[in-house]
Amino acid sequence: MDYDVIVIGSGIAGTLAAINAARTKRVAVVRKGYGATALSSGAFDIAGKGGRRGRPFKGILSLSEAIGNILDNEPLHPYSILSTAFMGDRFNEFSGMVRTIGDQLFGELGADGMRYEGSWESTAIIPNQHGTFKITSFCQSSMISGNLTRLMGRAILFIGFERTAVHNKTRASFISDTLSKYGLAPFKSIDCANIDLQSHGIRCDGYDFISIAGMMDNAEYSKRVLGILRQSLDRMEYEHVFLPPIMGIANHRDVLKMFTDSFGDTVSEFMSPPSSAPGLRLQYALDRLLARHGVAIIDGDAAGTGPGDAIKTIRVSFKDGRKASLSADSFVLATGKFISGGIVNGRTWQEAVFGLPVFIGTHRVRDPFPMGHLTDDPFDKQELFSIGVRTDSSLRPVDANGRTVYKNLHAAGSVLSGYNYLYDKTGMGTAMITGARAGIFSAG
Repeated sequence: MDYDVIVIGSGIAGTLAAINAARTKRVAVVRKGYGATALSSGAFDIAGKGGRRGRPFKGILSLSEAIGNILDNEPLHPYSILSTAFMGDRFNEFSGMVRTIGDQLFGELGADGMRYEGSWESTAIIPNQHGTFKITSFCQSSMISGNLTRLMGRAILFIGFERTAVHNKTRASFISDTLSKYGLAPFKSIDCANIDLQSHGIRCDGYDFISIAGMMDNAEYSKRVLGILRQSLDRMEYEHVFLPPIMGIANHRDVLKMFTDSFGDTVSEFMSPPSSAPGLRLQYALDRLLARHGVAIIDGDAAGTGPGDAIKTIRVSFKDGRKASLSADSFVLATGKFISGGIVNGRTWQEAVFGLPVFIGTHRVRDPFPMGHLTDDPFDKQELFSIGVRTDSSLRPVDANGRTVYKNLHAAGSVLSGYNYLYDKTGMGTAMITGARAGIFSAG
């Protein structure tokens, strides 16, 4: 055997699977590139739903309430499927497992300089560049002081950069109006300003935030930008400032320290959509985590081989045209859903590597255009986004009759069916928990 365990995919789910298996086994990760984790906001949504536009707002659920609702009402959700292994107090035992897995991951990331902050009970509300906000459980420490629940009644300032993305009064007033609709207390004031870096000799025509964040990895560049910000903010009135996510990528720890030393907790980053510097920070930290645990990283496109009730080898195609076969005792499928190509639509919908059947609920999806699972209301649940592989309680994929497809294959992350991360806010939580458990299962 080339390895004891091969994990396909290196996002949150794949990394957690690999490092948990690597405690006792020889493990490799095969990936064709970065997927949804690298494009994400970098925040960890464990569980919880807020209100929906045009619907009565019923409050922001605590994490305990949100998890309890899932276990009680959503039997096909990966949380519910994994919780069936607990024979006693299912809720408390499952919640304890979630915290243990999360604390271990955040501890390892923090030791590497990628610090996460948040709570296993309350949620944080972090604004984004669109003038709305994200409700999440844990976020990078460069964002946590911008938790809006702690800033009510204060003077808030949003900073943008000329010739990149502009934060005008429309966005500033929009977030104030949106928060009021959610029943949150108003700010003392909310305003915006745009800083022209080019007038200070720093060219950034057409640059997006991720480009600026990449340049901030350079110590001299970040010192110059920090000086410009300090000089500009000294002329403005504020109690808290939100900046775009520009505090570095590969060198985030040092850049964040520079900002903290200069501004304390009065300056934080807001969130951004893909492509996202915080998402890349997290992915780079995961790569370092894999290396520390002795996991080999193989960059190539994986494909399953041959029939049978167990997988013996996979084919890997490399960018230079080479091909190779890799063998292992066990495999973990953590290839994601749409963004990273884990679920594809050819003549029919299927999982991309092994051709596994995919489901919405208990219904196998064969129609290449399953429009019946979408509605014209963008705030509906949109069941199409829950499409994925069904599994048993050990995360082994099953067919339409509930039979295990491959006895040595486990699946984790957004390739799974039964949940909709856009709706139930369990995206990173599901990736983290199923990834860790799939790694343990694969290691025997």
